[in-house]
Order: sequence, then structure tokens, then C-alpha cells
Amino acid sequence: MAGFYTGRSGSLKIRGKKVAKIRDWSLESTMELLSTNSIDSNFNTFTPGVKGATGSATLLLYRLQNENTATHTDAFNVLRDSGIMSENRATEADLLTFELNASNALADDIICKGYITSASMSVSTGELSTVSINFTVDGKFTQTFNATA
Repeated sequence: MAGFYTGRSGSLKIRGKKVAKIRDWSLESTMELLSTNSIDSNFNTFTPGVKGATGSATLLLYRLQNENTATHTDAFNVLRDSGIMSENRATEADLLTFELNASNALADDIICKGYITSASMSVSTGELSTVSINFTVDGKFTQTFNATA
């Protein structure tokens, strides 16, 4: 039976650990088009070029306490592990594995490697404190939606 997805059923894992408290995530995939027009062309024509992807997520500023830290991570660990807010120079070791899931089904995972390119903390009176992150995918997706699920 078909069903609708809501944000409540989605999740995000970074380096194999589920982010404990997350508000949202998004992913944008792009493909460049290379013009194949000639001087006598009357209409634009193209051939596919390089593909790429970027994404973002809003994590709640939350510190794990009694949860299982072997399977979960929090915003503080994400910032530390990504190298984006560290005193050291960023290196290739800061490459993360992102698992974005739109539902509870394993078949709905999108898995890719990438770097967190920006992080923004927001703290205001009467609101939940958050960390907004942006990331850029490095290379191709290693898994996308399973069409037969």
C-alpha cells in the first residue's frame, strides 16, 4: 500500500551514527549541461556534463547523556568530527559519510560522502538552540532510492 512520507519518519546518519536530534535535512542534486550548438543552430541543444550535489540540515543543539553513543551522535560531535569548528586545519580525514533517509525503510536511504562546508549556531530566548550545517557531496552517491521497494 502506498503512503505519504512526513518529516517525522526521516533521519540523518553521519559516519554511521544516527543524529540524535534533527529538525530537517535537504539535498539538491545538479547536472551541468554543455552546449552543443553550432553557428548555424536555430535551437539550443545540450549534452550532459558534470553532476554534483549539496545539502543542508538543522540539528538541535543537544548533548547525548543516557543514549547509546555507539549508535547515536549529537550536534557537538558532528561539529568536532567534521573539522569545521576545530582549531586544526581541515584535511581529507574530515570527509564524512552521510546517510539521508526519507522514511523508516532502509530502501529509502541516500548515501554519499562529503564535507561540511559551513556551520551556523543559533541561540535565542524562547527558542530551541540549533546548528545549521551545509555540506557538499564528494564524488557520486553510493546508494540512492530502491525503485522496487
